[in-house]
Amino acid sequence: MGEELLGGGGCREVVLNIHLLVEQRFFLYESSSQRIQNSNKIMASKTHVDVSVAERRLRPIYDWLDNGNNKKALQEAEKVLKKQPNFQPARVLKALALLRLGKEEECIQHLEVVQAEVPVDESALQAMTICFKELHKPEKICDIYNAATKKDPSNEELLTHLFMAHVRVGDYKKQQQVAMSLYKLKPKNPYYFWAVMSIVMQAYESDEKLAKSVVLPLAERMVKKFAVEDKIEAEQEVLLYLMVLEMQGKYNEALEVLEGPLGEKLVSYVFVPFKKCNLLIKLKKWHESNLLCKSLLRKDLDAWEYYKDYFTSALELFDSRQGDANGEVDNSPEMCSNFLLSLMEQNEKLPRQLRGPYLARLELFKRLIDRGVEAEVLLGDIVSLLMDYIHKFGDKPCCVPDLRPYMPLLWFDRRKDFVEQVTKLVGLEEGQYCSSPQQLQLHITSLQLFRCISCHEELNLSNKRQLSLSLYQHYRHGIEFNKSLLHTDIASNDPYALLTAHVLCDLWFETRNSQFLVDALVILENALEFSPSNFHIKLLLLRFYFLLGAGGAAYKVYESLDVKHMQLDSLGWLLCTNIFTLGHFTTTANLYDITLKFFTINYKDSVDHMTFSYKYGSFIKIEEFIQFRERLNNSLHYAMVTVEKMLLEVLACRSYSQAAQVLVDMEICPEVDKISWHKLQDNRDLDVIVSWDPPSKQVTPDVVKTTFLDGVDFTKLRNVILRCLGAAINLGLSDDSKIYNHSGNNASAAVNGELKESEAKTHLNIFVKLFEEFQQMYRSFSARSSDKSLQNMISGPLPSRLDSYLASPSCPVILELLLLLKSLATDNEGSGHTLSNIAANVLELVTSNVQSLVGKVKSFTSHDVDELAERRVLLENFVYGIETISVAALLCGAGCNLINTSKTTLVKKGKKKKEIVNNQSNSQPHSVKSEVLNKVIQGVFYAAEELGSALASWEAYQDPTLQLHNLSLIDDASYTIKVAEKLTDSLKSSLKEMRQVVQIKVKYLMDLKV
Repeated sequence: MGEELLGGGGCREVVLNIHLLVEQRFFLYESSSQRIQNSNKIMASKTHVDVSVAERRLRPIYDWLDNGNNKKALQEAEKVLKKQPNFQPARVLKALALLRLGKEEECIQHLEVVQAEVPVDESALQAMTICFKELHKPEKICDIYNAATKKDPSNEELLTHLFMAHVRVGDYKKQQQVAMSLYKLKPKNPYYFWAVMSIVMQAYESDEKLAKSVVLPLAERMVKKFAVEDKIEAEQEVLLYLMVLEMQGKYNEALEVLEGPLGEKLVSYVFVPFKKCNLLIKLKKWHESNLLCKSLLRKDLDAWEYYKDYFTSALELFDSRQGDANGEVDNSPEMCSNFLLSLMEQNEKLPRQLRGPYLARLELFKRLIDRGVEAEVLLGDIVSLLMDYIHKFGDKPCCVPDLRPYMPLLWFDRRKDFVEQVTKLVGLEEGQYCSSPQQLQLHITSLQLFRCISCHEELNLSNKRQLSLSLYQHYRHGIEFNKSLLHTDIASNDPYALLTAHVLCDLWFETRNSQFLVDALVILENALEFSPSNFHIKLLLLRFYFLLGAGGAAYKVYESLDVKHMQLDSLGWLLCTNIFTLGHFTTTANLYDITLKFFTINYKDSVDHMTFSYKYGSFIKIEEFIQFRERLNNSLHYAMVTVEKMLLEVLACRSYSQAAQVLVDMEICPEVDKISWHKLQDNRDLDVIVSWDPPSKQVTPDVVKTTFLDGVDFTKLRNVILRCLGAAINLGLSDDSKIYNHSGNNASAAVNGELKESEAKTHLNIFVKLFEEFQQMYRSFSARSSDKSLQNMISGPLPSRLDSYLASPSCPVILELLLLLKSLATDNEGSGHTLSNIAANVLELVTSNVQSLVGKVKSFTSHDVDELAERRVLLENFVYGIETISVAALLCGAGCNLINTSKTTLVKKGKKKKEIVNNQSNSQPHSVKSEVLNKVIQGVFYAAEELGSALASWEAYQDPTLQLHNLSLIDDASYTIKVAEKLTDSLKSSLKEMRQVVQIKVKYLMDLKV
């Protein structure tokens, strides 16, 4: 089978593989030399010498490329080309060196020349492959290998590379064709099943009806043909057959394959029974599945999936009243109970008892309750069932996660009995501390279970405060059991600190007194000092710092979590999408860059995974890799970060021309919405923050769905604003320098320095269309009702930014400014509003927003206000205020350019056609436009200055409330000081960055004039 050389910088691999290839070819040649003339031997020897010389000349180039010294590599390549100007590998390596030196155009020119020569030399082709990968043009790899195979159609190696090239671009039809060509050339099973898998992937992308009627039956026939001819050799080939049958819903046929001769090729002792059980459940063969699950459970008492399938089959038989003549099938709750008792007896004989049988009784209890059956008659009291498990496993960390799904079964009138029995089992009197690690874990288990059944929720403020002190005392005492703890281990007493933080957070939710969160931060910082690897502590620290508006401190905790790879998507909601609202713009940009880099390289990595899957025959993994790739490509977090990054770049510009260049560089095409909104997926991991709250405070599927849809709506709103800004900038540019025409390409057609009238009209139409879309979207979203439940949920996502953004005056100001620009561009009164009225609305909205922010800052210094509690919300309001000023400055710049360009155009036209100049009676006079726009610019300028003064006033204010009042057990005040410094430093950093942005916008507005 042909081997694919995977490049992207690993040039030395290319050398080694070429060397092996040369040796293989020389060996094959030597083997056939017995049948050819001696003269051919001499010729082969000469060819081998030539290849060795070529390899020796190329080696220094590869070495310099591998070492990252591209300049030296270029020099070495030029040395070789002086002696051999037509040496294709050296020419391609020269192009690669140029590419890595940033000379992309030169590189492309060299590659095009070589490509036109249709190279078949393996080293040249592999080097070109590396170049095209780094140029992000995988389709070009298909072109070069396609041309090479036409020139040398019997080359197995080239055909293999061509197949892998098609894999990279996802052209499944051509994959199939190349794979069949390979099989005809070399009849090997892998090539044949490459073709089958390519057909399966065509079904994956095609319409479901077409896939089941045409595509998948073809794949089934191809595999069946091999099965009949007894040509199937590998386990993966059988698994592919099963996958094809299951995709068509042919579960009976799949079961026959599993139980037939082909099933013997499946060597996994876990996969076969699991797959068989799964197929029986899908076929609703309850008798067979029940018997199979029973036999499997007797062999493995901890196989939880089989327990669930056993209960499903037994209760389905019970509901359908299906009997069993032999009495071997369990078709009633009584028989299920008896079977579990037999498993319990078997479990008790083991030297180390397993959890499965104990949890199975609770699972059966839950299912019977859901069906309205009196479970207590069959299985006993729920408290007894829970206590049986706690007696055995209460001193293990797994106890609470195992029992938590069944705690709602504990009715209110039985909670007191449960609490008393668990407390008695723990054996601690009030004021006593644990005497062993086992008792400590059992005590922690009891506290967590009590919180799950709302025991903490029912306490008043004083009792909650006393509970937090008691929990912290237990934490301090538990340190003695962890004195020899390794730096990478998690301390056994850490849950006390986490519970203390949870109780203090409850107090914060009830009172909105920031002191409780400060106390929690001090305790968690203390705990993290002793247990630096506990990510649960870090996650709570991150959440609490964010709630207090300390974005800088939260980011440092986020860095310590070492979030990377897939976690950048699944955990991005923790900070990445919200830190912008705290004014840390530099940190935000850094986070966006890291996140987008991951999503960008995801495609390349997933393609590499697929090529390896084909190479090693892991066919069932290919679909998983594609689904994984699509899940990341359609991630809401990816879409949101992309839009926010573009907005951040546009609004950070220091001049109008810079903003225009940013739009070109980031390929922002206003008329094209590049996001597939209907495909967006929610990849958030909302279970990462540990919580023992009752079900009423847990993240439910409804909460997940609501927050996801809010995130989609927020991203839609920000995306349409971004496109409106792009259209406005494009509209404001001079006619001969438009960014995009209606096709999204650079405009090149201009007549006498002016854009063609049709294209100018197109730009205006795009702007008006986007303005109307934004207006309609804003009205629709403003009418929605917001969900306030997330504000009191410690483990859930933060409230959507959509609510706070709609509550700010940002959207109304932007809409009025766009309306003003529309009026300037169309020379009309703008839907019944005069330019003066629109300008007055803009200034009123901007001024009132700034005055509101100034008033809130003054209230901190003149009244007894908990500034820390309100800090996050006020920072968010300031950020939206600054963003509004930035948008206003940008749109004012567009208006200036539009009026100035219009003046120049009228003068030019007037020289040619006087009647055009005389036809201005129906349009707004330019003097009026200039006067109105200058008034708006001046008003925004004064508002920006006032905003900067308010930030300076806030920066000078020192909050006197940052001290720890009630936790007297913390003798070392260093943690309190540490937390206070982090909160203060983070605020100063935020205010400094915001002031710098405001100063840039003030300077920008100062330079604007019509």
